[in-house]
Amino acid sequence: MLYCRPVFGIKDVFTTINLMGGVIAVCLCIEGMPWWAGVAVMVGYLGDALDGWVARRLGTSNQFGGEYDTIADHMSHIVAPAAIVYTVYKDVPLFAEPWRQGVAIFLAGCIIVSASVRHARNIVAPVEFKGVWAGLPRTVVGFWAIGYVNATLAPHALGGWWFGLLLIPAMSIATLTRLPFPSHHMKVKTWYLKLVGVLWFGTSIGIALWQPQFLFDVVFFWMAGYSFSAWLYLTPDQRVAYRHAVADAKALARARARA
Repeated sequence: MLYCRPVFGIKDVFTTINLMGGVIAVCLCIEGMPWWAGVAVMVGYLGDALDGWVARRLGTSNQFGGEYDTIADHMSHIVAPAAIVYTVYKDVPLFAEPWRQGVAIFLAGCIIVSASVRHARNIVAPVEFKGVWAGLPRTVVGFWAIGYVNATLAPHALGGWWFGLLLIPAMSIATLTRLPFPSHHMKVKTWYLKLVGVLWFGTSIGIALWQPQFLFDVVFFWMAGYSFSAWLYLTPDQRVAYRHAVADAKALARARARA
């Protein structure tokens, strides 16, 4: 009798932690606790940071794990942040009812719709360039949004809550572009990206223990810094090669549209 290897493995336990962070966050939003919902997403992200490492160490990477991780990321890094944005903005006194709730729905919708379209587009016509994400990564979009709406200083800086009416749609548009955003898998300057990741984790954990009310101000700072400086990580040759990869992806999309 043939032995069938289980589909769900140890690595997927960590993916489940990530997924449950998003589930708990949505539930906390229903209870009107967006700050703690953000904490749930951040804690869940620890699972997301470890699942790939565990899979590589155990040699258990498979298609199921990749698909499961994608679903978990979409829930925890897009749907849950959108719920947090909605929960905060529906109570922000910028507009009278029912416009206030309508604005909150619009901002949440910007995040979910743009990330969903980006995901579908990148499956149909992917940009084949290892180590680079095409368009602002959904995790950055989600964490940047969480960082802004849960930040202690947000109502008192950068135009206050009005700034979010520009920031969140702008992030949503950025995720639909094919601008290059290097990942930790990039061959050149990998040490630099890893250093940024260590500093992000270190400062976030440090501020969470020392001055937790500023946790999401730190998250906002790092997400904004990555978003505006990512292009510096590419060498001139990489930028040229990436433009060619984007052109190939666009040509593939046009060919499939005509078929």
